[in-house]
Amino acid sequence: MQIEVLEDANPPGADDVTAGLRAHLIEKTGPLPRIPLTLLLRDDDTSVRGGIRGNIALYWLQVDHFWVDEALRGQGHGSRLLDKAEEAARMRGAIGAQLTTSTFQAEGFYRKHGYAEIGRLKDRPPGYDRIWMAKRWG
Repeated sequence: MQIEVLEDANPPGADDVTAGLRAHLIEKTGPLPRIPLTLLLRDDDTSVRGGIRGNIALYWLQVDHFWVDEALRGQGHGSRLLDKAEEAARMRGAIGAQLTTSTFQAEGFYRKHGYAEIGRLKDRPPGYDRIWMAKRWG
């Protein structure tokens, strides 16, 4: 047996790892839906000025990317996006949401929206912490 160390984003064989993990998950839990979810904040010219990307998996919304253009921050757009993402996830059967943020990012914003810290990794990157947060509504 050999172990390869690869730096490609999606090298040959990588999908086999994902497929093997999914097969194991299905064996343990039965088939569960995985629903991609994207919300886009567009200006009058239809340019994307913010948004959320994630998935509903295992009955939880996983927020993977959340961004609002710096010029639009502090105007309620982020709150509207998060509220709409949570509403969309609830309508699709999710019982809560989870995400990660860093101490230099939006920890206070998420706390204000009812998220609680469920884990912390110090020095990711050095001098800052990575924080896992979740909010259960169901």
